[in-house]
Amino acid sequence: MTVYEFNDLDQQEKAEAVWRGTFLAERIAGGLHVQLYSLPGCYVEVFYDQAANQITRFEAFTNKQLLAPYLAQTNFPI
Repeated sequence: MTVYEFNDLDQQEKAEAVWRGTFLAERIAGGLHVQLYSLPGCYVEVFYDQAANQITRFEAFTNKQLLAPYLAQTNFPI
């Protein structure tokens, strides 16, 4: 699925596509829990407001530089 195809989905379809993907990592940004998933053809961040118990948005991308916030919190063995 391309970023464009993902972005054309409605919220429910986006959620279903993400749940079929592979969970990779989680971080906190701006008070939101952000979960990173890998889908065939792109990555998707799911922004979740824990206080409101709702997903606020999905962001799909292919630029691997956007993975940097997740790499910063990963410990690699030497």
